[in-house]
Amino acid sequence: MTALTLCGCGWLGKQLATTASYDKIIGTTQSEENFSNLRQLGVTPYSFRLGDDASQLCEAAKQSTVVLNIPPGARKKPLDPNFVPRMCALIDQFFEQGASALIFISTTAVYGDDDKVVTENTPVAPVTPSGNAHVEIEQHLLSKYPDRSAVFRLAGLVGHGRHPVRFLAGKQLDKGEQVVNLVHGDDVCAAVHQWIARPEFGVTYHLCSQKHPKRGDYYRDCAREYALAMPTFNEGYESLTASGKCINSTASWHRLGLTPEYASPYDMI
Repeated sequence: MTALTLCGCGWLGKQLATTASYDKIIGTTQSEENFSNLRQLGVTPYSFRLGDDASQLCEAAKQSTVVLNIPPGARKKPLDPNFVPRMCALIDQFFEQGASALIFISTTAVYGDDDKVVTENTPVAPVTPSGNAHVEIEQHLLSKYPDRSAVFRLAGLVGHGRHPVRFLAGKQLDKGEQVVNLVHGDDVCAAVHQWIARPEFGVTYHLCSQKHPKRGDYYRDCAREYALAMPTFNEGYESLTASGKCINSTASWHRLGLTPEYASPYDMI
């Protein structure tokens, strides 16, 4: 039997549930109001909020692959000091109660904002509380369970009905010369399902498109395509050399045996 536990069944979790076939899919939600929607997707719903008693959930997740995707909260709010210890305790409990494998959905924010090309071997350098939290959870997982786990560091997530230009439309912005690091949800799902079918433990993967246009060019083109108010960027960015953090994911896609369907952010418009 192939079983999947989506611990944190939000936008990405629902995409994962609908893009592959498993004998059993469990999904957690913070609200029982979402139960009917999850059931329609073929997911057995569990009401769970980080910090709740996880015994029933972890028992149900026995012999399944767990995709752990619980974000630390809103960016503008202080990080809950209990977030990291609760996440680490939850990982421990999943394995103690018989989960077969666990994928932790992390973020390329663990590399900070330095002007450099980042590969899977680049040392982490987080500059935000969220980035630091993800690093701590990654280290806990890979140090204690290297033979049963993997980390997927995602660039900015784009997908059906989800695109950052909708939040940037009409705004005055800076750093137009910085490059864009995005990944499409369909490519993330393909990577997760491929890993579950052929797991390679103890590995950290980058999930990001392979092209990196300038931020100013890309979001202005997106706004034009979606007929949104045009964002404006710092004057003269067009003549500046492309800069900022650039996520190189070539080795990860090769290791997974995949070619991303959305190799360029322009494919995501």
